[in-house]
Amino acid sequence: MRSIVIPHDQARSPRLRHLATASDFHDAVGGWLEPIEMPALGVTVYVNEAARREHHPINCRAMALWWLYSAEPMHYPIFLGDVVLVSTDDGEESTALLERIIGDIFEPREFVVQIKPYGRGSWHDSFARFTDVFDAATWCMLFVTTLRPGALLRLQSRVPVPSPSVDAILGGDELR
Repeated sequence: MRSIVIPHDQARSPRLRHLATASDFHDAVGGWLEPIEMPALGVTVYVNEAARREHHPINCRAMALWWLYSAEPMHYPIFLGDVVLVSTDDGEESTALLERIIGDIFEPREFVVQIKPYGRGSWHDSFARFTDVFDAATWCMLFVTTLRPGALLRLQSRVPVPSPSVDAILGGDELR
């Protein structure tokens, strides 16, 4: 099963893995599995069931992803230790969401924070821009608690436009 392993240690990069057996999942989270369902998204997050009892460190990146992709972003669990995120639904919508999450984590993206001011009908780009989905979502998750009631915040993922090469700007001809 195609899975995203998200280590709690920010120095370790997330990995896209094929975890075929329960043993593979146990190894990825470092212990017995506890599933946390995200039914609105067709995703399950697997954590080490002993993480709370053993006081494992907080996995801020997993919490930020929950906030970003959750149907109810203000209600999120505290994830501890390494986690595995896997699609639990083979439907087109769930597969598309998993592909979006994979793209946001593993492919070059620009993440723009957008704000919808209180009482206004459209979204506006802010100056807050990030190249890492975890940094962007963490920033948003923390910032949203300081907004006055009614103001909304979201993150827009964009594939960066390649900048033109120097030859294209100056022309490809050499000076003679």
